[in-house]
Amino acid sequence: MSWQASRNRLSGVNMIRLFAVAAATAALTFVAVPIAAAQPDPKIPNGEANWCPGGQKSGQGGTRYCLGEPFPDGSFYSQTWSFGAGGPFAPGSWHRTASCSAMVNGQIQGGLPYGGVPECGGGPRVIHF
Repeated sequence: MSWQASRNRLSGVNMIRLFAVAAATAALTFVAVPIAAAQPDPKIPNGEANWCPGGQKSGQGGTRYCLGEPFPDGSFYSQTWSFGAGGPFAPGSWHRTASCSAMVNGQIQGGLPYGGVPECGGGPRVIHF
């Protein structure tokens, strides 16, 4: 066997080893990575994920509310579920927003009696998902 053929054969073997080491390194990289899972904010509800730390409440006309955990002043974020344009004959869905609300006489309201608005810890009035 000539020295050139021997060199080419060794180069091929080295390339295979190099590829195997690279593949093993890549596989081990993904195996060792921990899963990143952040805890959702208990103040912000997400009805689609069934994340309603403040519970769910029924409204009028088939409306439902997914409530976030209340703030110290009693205000909370609420996400609304309602029927689509077809009424009860079409599937309903959760709205893509959560609004700062307050409970007034057992009803979820966006304003307070005698004026004023709920504070929601100084956060935004509406959160868009």
